[in-house]
Amino acid sequence: MFWKFDLNTTSHVDKLLDKEDVTLHELMDEDDILQECKAQNRKLLDFLCQQHCMEELVNLITHEPPVDMEEKVRFK
Repeated sequence: MFWKFDLNTTSHVDKLLDKEDVTLHELMDEDDILQECKAQNRKLLDFLCQQHCMEELVNLITHEPPVDMEEKVRFK
């Protein structure tokens, strides 16, 4: 029956953001992070706009990843 299902689900990204000690790398490991950004998830955008996250994102973009990392992780 339709009313037995809970259609008010929260994304895994929201659950991670509810944790106090969530890191940028934990969020970036989620497969639906880009979809959440496109959907303008307010909690996610607020987290990404914090000073330490912006600095880390710029660092990830501007520095070459280590060669000894797994290729999937390296270019994520």
